[in-house]
Amino acid sequence: MRKVFWLLIGTLALFSAALGAEPRSGGTLVVALGTDIPIFDCVYCHGIPNLGIIHLVTQGLTRINPTGGEPKVLPVLATSWEQSPDDPRVWIFHLRQGVKFHDGTPFNAEAVKFNIERMLDPETGALARGAFRMIEAVEVVDDYTVKIITKEPFAALPAQLAYSPMCINSPAQVRKLGNKEYHKAPVGTGPFKFVHHIRGQEVRLEANEEYWGGRPYLDAIVVKPIPEVASRLMALEAGEVHVAYHVPPRDAKRYMDNPGLGIDVLTPPQQRRMFIGLNVQWGPFRDPRVRQALNYAVDKEAIVESIFLGLTRPMDSPMPPTALCYTPAKYYEYNPDKARELLKEAGYPNGFEVTLHYGPGRYLMDTEVVEAVQFYLEQVGIKVKVVALEWAAYGAMMRKPLEENKLQMFFIGWGLPTLDPELGIGLFSKAAWSPGLNCMFYTNPEVEELIKAQRAATTLEERCAIVKRIQELIMEDAPFIALYYEPQIHAKRREVKDFVISVTERIDEVLIRDTWIEKGE
Repeated sequence: MRKVFWLLIGTLALFSAALGAEPRSGGTLVVALGTDIPIFDCVYCHGIPNLGIIHLVTQGLTRINPTGGEPKVLPVLATSWEQSPDDPRVWIFHLRQGVKFHDGTPFNAEAVKFNIERMLDPETGALARGAFRMIEAVEVVDDYTVKIITKEPFAALPAQLAYSPMCINSPAQVRKLGNKEYHKAPVGTGPFKFVHHIRGQEVRLEANEEYWGGRPYLDAIVVKPIPEVASRLMALEAGEVHVAYHVPPRDAKRYMDNPGLGIDVLTPPQQRRMFIGLNVQWGPFRDPRVRQALNYAVDKEAIVESIFLGLTRPMDSPMPPTALCYTPAKYYEYNPDKARELLKEAGYPNGFEVTLHYGPGRYLMDTEVVEAVQFYLEQVGIKVKVVALEWAAYGAMMRKPLEENKLQMFFIGWGLPTLDPELGIGLFSKAAWSPGLNCMFYTNPEVEELIKAQRAATTLEERCAIVKRIQELIMEDAPFIALYYEPQIHAKRREVKDFVISVTERIDEVLIRDTWIEKGE
């Protein structure tokens, strides 16, 4: 009942309009994130909230319904799409007409082709290139029609194109500055224009007066990185920032119990899987018994109850419950005796030493979670050295290829912002190894074949049956310590009206046009 109450409160706060007040223009919205944006270019940035800020400048073709409801995929720069009845590998996307990039150049099919090919080009070095590897070719039909051909039938393409790393940038600006310098002056079609990114201090965006959806009410948006939770919330309560990401449950309850503070709690649906990644090509982690032992050694229920006040649930699948085709595949209950038994069988009766890296401030209560995992593992003989890194440095470390990668264990959260299985299980393939997102360097021949098979499934029933088996195999192989699904808990000051953080964890790139700040509060 407690969970239902919180979700209802959060949903009402998320989508409520300002009753009795008319929207007004003007003002600067100040947003506090837990990390700095590593780089202002979708192909090189990581962290979905960070990418969400970039999408306010450089939009995508599609976006996921912010509520997670139906229809799942909504238009942005594409207005409609259809799969060819003659060849299921072919998709036709119809583009929004009359749109211009901030530099005055036209948005058209050539721009779409350029950006997709930029993502796919190995020379670009895009972090999420593997997530779009199903695309074989992009063809311009006319100025406002583009044909995308996949290597095999791929029903999830419209949802996949909503994945945050896929932005539509001005080809003229990318060519002018080059891939490596483009982030210094990015140009898109969004409701806000890029002004500057001062590392460690702020990102500043200003309203696009000629936005195709109509000028935003806000004059500007400023994004500040404030990694320490206490400092982030002090800034929110003092009115120095309007929106704060990742609010601890106890503070969220305090805001809800004290309406005089003038702060609303936002709780969009959960879609992020939180786990300790294990480099399965490193030492003890080559043995699945060791990996399973670590899963039994950690009390996930205690973490959920003590750190998150029961507002989420332990992870039992490599996909979140909000995903299409999710099934509870395997839950590792807390059983330290079984953990010790498995370690002994694997030849580690006295445990071993290991290093755990993480980027504090990126995830809700991340330091507390890491410390809890460290404690539980030490109870079964695993001595864990914790190393905290600034988010950009941490990301750079994760993206090293196998022969250069020094990670042993790492705390990470994989979102499923498309809510489609492809992104949920596709990352567990060798094609996604670092510099892609799979820095566990996990692969299983049966999983690889099943990932391909689910793409070619002709019915939802057939696809979900295949995806169910994939989930079971991954949980059994345990390339991670499965922890929990991250609760989305954010907050905003009450004078901010019609502000939406989506199920994808992004500030919604279309609805932000309607956000406004009420005077006198």
